Amino acid sequence: MIALAGENLLQLLDEPARVWLAAKGQRRVYADGEMIHNRGDRKPAMAIVISGQVQLCRIHADGANHFVSVVKPGQHYGDIVMFGRRKRTHDAVALGETTIDHYDHAAFETLLGHPDVVRALYHITALRLNGSLAMSDDLRSLPREVHLAKLLLYQWRQGGGLTVIPCTQEDLAGLLGTSVMSMSKYLAALKREGLIETGYRQVVLNDPQRLKQWVRERIVP
Repeated sequence: MIALAGENLLQLLDEPARVWLAAKGQRRVYADGEMIHNRGDRKPAMAIVISGQVQLCRIHADGANHFVSVVKPGQHYGDIVMFGRRKRTHDAVALGETTIDHYDHAAFETLLGHPDVVRALYHITALRLNGSLAMSDDLRSLPREVHLAKLLLYQWRQGGGLTVIPCTQEDLAGLLGTSVMSMSKYLAALKREGLIETGYRQVVLNDPQRLKQWVRERIVP
């Protein structure tokens, strides 16, 4: 699954800060496929995934699942709803048995009193904002197959250099705002260049460095 939640909050903290943080949250375990919250919910709470994974998506009235991202252990989500009376923008579903620490408004206010936690949250927020701006710019200015290549390279870096990226064409199409049929064409274009191979629920990068060079050559300075 494609993960776009950014850096790992817990990895940015030392052990004392992680222990302090865990003590402030309310831990809950979810079964595979269990709904954690629905889009439109108003109950404010930030969440940190401790184990398992959380799929953020939009489930439409016809049952279609519009995939957005996966949040992995150590990453957090939902802090935006702590400011004002914002509604949840996505559905959140557990992938596998998943353990989450939840922080309600009172707990979140306590977190803001810990300088190391605030520094880590600010660091990740700044990176997410930069990534969102870059993705928006790419959507406007790049051919879709080049944008797709950049997305696959991002997943390669996030995965620690693993060249097998678990995902479906539906996942990729949702992220690029295109149809599955069009996504098949973009993947085929990269395959013709010998840059990737596709398999069941996965994309394999044949040579990430060559793919990076291919992208560079197609981005106008």
